[in-house]
Amino acid sequence: MRRLLGAALVGGLLLVAPWPGGAGTTNFTVRDLNGRYLRLSDYDKNVVLMSFWTTWCKPCLVELRHLDKFYRKYKDKGFVVLGVAMDGPETQAKVSPTVRSYRLGFPVFIDTDSQVVKLYNTKRAQPFSVLIKGGKVVKTRAAFQLSDLPEIEREIQALLK
Repeated sequence: MRRLLGAALVGGLLLVAPWPGGAGTTNFTVRDLNGRYLRLSDYDKNVVLMSFWTTWCKPCLVELRHLDKFYRKYKDKGFVVLGVAMDGPETQAKVSPTVRSYRLGFPVFIDTDSQVVKLYNTKRAQPFSVLIKGGKVVKTRAAFQLSDLPEIEREIQALLK
């Protein structure tokens, strides 16, 4: 069993551990909005896109709708989206209603203490995405424009092969 380097956090759970298969990638365990535990290493056979966003970021919300379409289109082929809400205490209550109103099918969690942000998005960019395959970060993207969609889909398709 892996030795845990982190600890449980108030209001959520974040456990951090080295990820043997992932050069430069750190495993974490969190609870999603439905109370399920998510462990990044559980997806080491998948292509994972972590999307960092906030409820008040308009480009983030536009991107989330399109990422959900990609998730639904490619999830049976091994594509996973993990939504990382970076909202602070003043807007965290808006995360669940936003996820419901956008009917997002992928797991979303609130990074209440910015622990996942500190691991993968140190500049707190939004939107910000991290593509991971086999436990390794293969690409990061800061910002989003609709013109990025064809490239994002090509990247997903290529990594799924």
